[in-house]
Amino acid sequence: MRVIRTIVVPAGLGLIAALVLSALGVQVDFAWGWGVLVAAVTPIFTLQMPDDARADAPGRALEKSYTGSDVSRLAWAINRHGDAVSEAVTRRVRATLRRRLARHGIDIDDEAQAHTVEERLGPGVWARLNGRGIRIQDIRDALEAAERLAPLDTLAPLDTYDATQREHTP
Repeated sequence: MRVIRTIVVPAGLGLIAALVLSALGVQVDFAWGWGVLVAAVTPIFTLQMPDDARADAPGRALEKSYTGSDVSRLAWAINRHGDAVSEAVTRRVRATLRRRLARHGIDIDDEAQAHTVEERLGPGVWARLNGRGIRIQDIRDALEAAERLAPLDTLAPLDTYDATQREHTP
């Protein structure tokens, strides 16, 4: 099988190139010259050099607990110089608050429970998270409210890993 890849395939490609060029009207000598060149260059594309990292490097095993890229995306989404927070962080914090309030039986979308939401989260926290131009202090206030709602050691275990928690308790 290796002989086919190293000799027959390049020779076949060179022959095809020479025949196509001859059919297109290129002089026969030049067409065969290009065919030989194609045959000579084709094996070069399949070589693996000794310093090529793909040659003997094992693949990285994917770990279930690896969250570095998610954490780094969230960290880069906070601009400390401009005091701005991206939508990704805001969505994550809103989802956390929504879950924590749901565990207390509060529906955040129910207008009748708006007063209860304000009491539990603090004045204007939910409104600031849904507004424009969310600042770092708004996220801090929301995270403090989430911690007040349910300390991490008293939370019921979830079926799946929740990236917003600091620890995963089975």
